[in-house]
Amino acid sequence: MLLPGIGVFGTGHVVRILVPLLRSKGFKVEAIWSQTLESAEELAKELRVPFYTNRVDEVLLRKDVDLVCIVCPPNVHAQIAVKALGIGKHVLCDRPTGLCQSEVLKMVHAAQYYPSLISIVGHGLRFLPAFVQMRKFVQEGYVGDVTVCDVRVQCGNVIEDEYNWTCDEVMGGGVLATVGSHVIDIVSHVTGQRATRVHGLLRTFRKTTDKIKGIRQITSDDFCTFQMEMSRGACATVTLNNSLPGQFVQDVLVCGSKGYLVVRGGDLYGQKLEGSLKEEVIYLDIEDLNQQSFLGTSDLIHGFAAPGQTSQRGYSLPKPYMKGLIKMVGALKEAFAPVEDKRSWVKEPVALAATFEDGQYIQAVIDAVRKSSRSREWVKVKLQVEELDPNPFLSTEIGRAHV
Repeated sequence: MLLPGIGVFGTGHVVRILVPLLRSKGFKVEAIWSQTLESAEELAKELRVPFYTNRVDEVLLRKDVDLVCIVCPPNVHAQIAVKALGIGKHVLCDRPTGLCQSEVLKMVHAAQYYPSLISIVGHGLRFLPAFVQMRKFVQEGYVGDVTVCDVRVQCGNVIEDEYNWTCDEVMGGGVLATVGSHVIDIVSHVTGQRATRVHGLLRTFRKTTDKIKGIRQITSDDFCTFQMEMSRGACATVTLNNSLPGQFVQDVLVCGSKGYLVVRGGDLYGQKLEGSLKEEVIYLDIEDLNQQSFLGTSDLIHGFAAPGQTSQRGYSLPKPYMKGLIKMVGALKEAFAPVEDKRSWVKEPVALAATFEDGQYIQAVIDAVRKSSRSREWVKVKLQVEELDPNPFLSTEIGRAHV
């Protein structure tokens, strides 16, 4: 079995989780990129990756790299993804997909131009068994016509220890972009409906921390609540609050004309409105993550902690997101395993994955929620169909100079 070699773009906490996971599934991580050579070298030595660089092309042009995982600041996602697809590399991109729709649209067009390549967004909740079952039950009519969705996420801070993009709203930071992107995606995925109008409120209550203070202050939101009117009449409410350090609680409720379904953590429950006196357990997650092979002692040395725990270096993911990530990487392996050519793949294992088109829709909702928070009005969700010129005045001057 020949699995594609992997190049990883980024050196954040998730990379320290992703690399051991990829190896546990049989992938070889051949290269790591960072915006600075020093951070790339440090992480490469820590994770025993043979090649490191701060030049994008030096990863993309390697013959032993066929799949790139983009887990770096969102402002460079589009640049790397479009170039990677153009060179013939498969792409897995982290969320948020980009900083704005114009950037994500470039990725959409590149993916459409190279349909023989994998181009997906890392919304791992789609692969979590509880949500797979929820989607199936909704499609089979368990709840009837979907009327109301309610999502509540209570968690700790989503910013990192040092001032970086996670602290800056303009650079894609904040609980709306980092956690809300997953929520927007899973609501649409399980209900089969997309938001048409939104009304939202974003706040930044904690502008400094013990390690981030002085001239630079945090501008990314740590609280967000918004409503979505969906395409077939359903209403959705979402509350995201990262004021609970060391905790993670996530409930996703879907109500309909015949009953309701709710995912609490990684478990699925449901109840019919008629003929049922109590809530039934539909799926119970009993898988022990601590038994996963990549959660061994060697990985704890490299800063990794089991879900729900925190290592000395603080690297962890909430259980639903960790399990979703594991399932998604497993699906990638299944997509490549049946074929002998490392660049060929089969579609079925990753059919559930979020596409770049999904990423653009999610970005459109995020943009609309932010606009609503500023205007305090309902805002329509609009998908761009053309790439907008980021600097029309400069383009005009260049055009004149060439005349």
